[in-house]
Amino acid sequence: MRKLYPFTLILFVLFLSACTQDGIVSTNYTIKAGQSFGMCIGNCFQELSLNSREAVLRVDDRGLPNNEEAEVYAKTEVSAEEWNRWTSSVDKEVFLALDDVYGCPDCADGGAEWLEIQSPDINKKVVFEYHNPPAAIADLVEELREKRDEMFEQ
Repeated sequence: MRKLYPFTLILFVLFLSACTQDGIVSTNYTIKAGQSFGMCIGNCFQELSLNSREAVLRVDDRGLPNNEEAEVYAKTEVSAEEWNRWTSSVDKEVFLALDDVYGCPDCADGGAEWLEIQSPDINKKVVFEYHNPPAAIADLVEELREKRDEMFEQ
């Protein structure tokens, strides 16, 4: 019985370290979704940055005279349900196969949008014309656009 105790302890430690490692992998993702307009006055740039814990909205005002507050931040917690839905809504291989640019983003001041995923094994940004995402990411882009708008209105 005494010989089983060290063996059991070693297995328990290995089990805990395996669980921790999985947690690190699942929380090292950042998703960014944004929009910008080049020839614009006011809130011309918005970027929502998400991880498993929080959503941060960055808004830049451009072209406003005497504007001392060029960046506005809104923060909110991200629920496990939201995070799981967002991270599972796009297949990694499909996302990596997408082109980096679609159409002519912000040409003739039509605006640009993007979706970016950063993790230990992915660093990819897809830029496209405003409100015209590639079909493979359209649902996620729409949901993140709604989240961005919701946070902007707070």
